[in-house]
Amino acid sequence: AAAGKLRCPVDGATSFTDTFGAPRSGGRRHMGVDMFAAEGTPLVAVTDGVILRKQSSPAGGLGVWLRGSNSTVYYYAHLSSYASISPGQKIGAGTRVGSVGSTGNAAGGPPHLHFEVQPGGGSPINPYPTAARACGK
Repeated sequence: AAAGKLRCPVDGATSFTDTFGAPRSGGRRHMGVDMFAAEGTPLVAVTDGVILRKQSSPAGGLGVWLRGSNSTVYYYAHLSSYASISPGQKIGAGTRVGSVGSTGNAAGGPPHLHFEVQPGGGSPINPYPTAARACGK
């Protein structure tokens, strides 16, 4: 990717709308954008960076955290599987990190990527503008 240009995290057909802050179960608010795609669609690094961690949790299921070269952290959740990546590994934009799924609290629902943008690794901001720009929406 050219400097400042991001890759769409879903490497295939995807649909999504701005649902940041929408109510969720247990009084939570949605901290990402849900990018719907076919099960197994490749997920790729939006930018050059370093894999911070791969981790499974009850809410996010299989997840990946990528720290971009600008220190923004990108969180990918509900993956069906991981690509061959390891924490600490440097990767380029477009490198596969996993596949679209419905793990964690998305089990039984439509497959999608829950995508978050965390500037400086801090609190999530609305990722819709980033995803829309990166995916040419």
